[in-house]
Amino acid sequence: MKYDVELVFSKRKSLSITVSAENKITLRCPLGYSRERAEQFLNEKSAWIERTVQRNEKKLNLNAEIISYKSILVNGTKLSLFIGCKRAAITEEGVFVKSIKDIKKLFVSCFAKAFVLRVEEISLRTGLKCNGIAIKSYKSRWGCCDGSNNLAFNYKLFMLPDRIQYYIIVHELCHTVQHNHSEKFWRLVERFVPDYKQLKKGLRGYDFLTTLY
Repeated sequence: MKYDVELVFSKRKSLSITVSAENKITLRCPLGYSRERAEQFLNEKSAWIERTVQRNEKKLNLNAEIISYKSILVNGTKLSLFIGCKRAAITEEGVFVKSIKDIKKLFVSCFAKAFVLRVEEISLRTGLKCNGIAIKSYKSRWGCCDGSNNLAFNYKLFMLPDRIQYYIIVHELCHTVQHNHSEKFWRLVERFVPDYKQLKKGLRGYDFLTTLY
């Protein structure tokens, strides 16, 4: 194995391997699992690891300006990012903030109100009812639905194209009926978003955004 892999041992019954958007490879093993068997498992998964790493590298190279905070996405459009400005604004010329920490506040102030209204409208139109809507900052997901059917969305989805935002909204609303990712859940999503598979695949191209800002 030519890649560095972090081995994590914990109380679990099976092996689990993940490759992050930044190509950090983690293999989670049951307690007492031998390193020799772990190495064998990694060799068996080497082709998949290689494909995933190459796909991520292509994605990272493609979005190098965004990752280096020279540009930023706004509703799917790439704009120049200006840091160290006295004002905070989003214009056709770019996004202006005093510091990177101000990006969340700016995006929320510009887009949150209209977004919440959109979620409420989609909820009424689909009949998928939620109890509350919140905008938060997550490092690994775009949204969530808790056991009381309260929805929370990552403010970074304001950076995504409109159609993908719609898919995420419907996805979380469907969790108010199916709190899982079962076949019934995906059939419900497909009822309202027939092209969800294409949008779901497209969303993977933006997963690096969740680790930024």
